[in-house]
Amino acid sequence: MTTIIRKATMATALLAALALPIASQAATTTNASPQRYVFQTRMTESLHAGEYDGTLRLTVYPSGIVSGTFQPSDGGARTVSGGMSGTQIWLDIGMQRSVHLEGTLKNGVLQATANIPGPDIYTFVGTVEPSH
Repeated sequence: MTTIIRKATMATALLAALALPIASQAATTTNASPQRYVFQTRMTESLHAGEYDGTLRLTVYPSGIVSGTFQPSDGGARTVSGGMSGTQIWLDIGMQRSVHLEGTLKNGVLQATANIPGPDIYTFVGTVEPSH
């Protein structure tokens, strides 16, 4: 009889120990709110004059997932997906022929470069749009 009680007590303690980290993790991720940004952006090429302007709307979730839309000044919205860790961010703009960006988001400034084949370097800069 003592052996049965001892085994039941150990099983209960083990289950309680396993349940604690799960409850703790859930409590820390549900308290944070997603961060929303609206950027006025420009993309320049190192070998060509001019720039491409647009508006980038991003939501950064506490898990590091990034989603949003990019609307170039010439029209047509494009889907944005990506991720963020600390100040490091990566974005894919568009679906089939997406542009992949890697860079940083610090103090309301997004600075990234596009990974496009060839010698040209594409620089992408976005600044947070002021609140009205």
